[in-house]
Amino acid sequence: MAESVITIEKCDACGAEVRDESVFCYNCGGRVRGDRSVTVPEAKVESAPEARPPLRSAASLRNQRRSVIRQPVEITWERPQKFPLGFVITTIVLVTGALVLFLIALYLH
Repeated sequence: MAESVITIEKCDACGAEVRDESVFCYNCGGRVRGDRSVTVPEAKVESAPEARPPLRSAASLRNQRRSVIRQPVEITWERPQKFPLGFVITTIVLVTGALVLFLIALYLH
């Protein structure tokens, strides 16, 4: 039986396994070893880019405290003022209809 050899590439920076023909590491974002070249189109820059704050990691954003002020909500239960006659009539009609259908099904079986 023929044996196949699988080579698993690892990132030089973090040691994570990367897929074949990957240019960048999925874990740290660093370039994977090899002589792969990526062509990036040049963009025209009209003015000097403004200084941006450094990007934060997702873990630091997750651990950041949320600035939401929670206010308590008071819920009260009020009894209905009148007797729900419509609800009672609807329930009786539906139960009677279901009973009639059940009896018809038993008769036809």
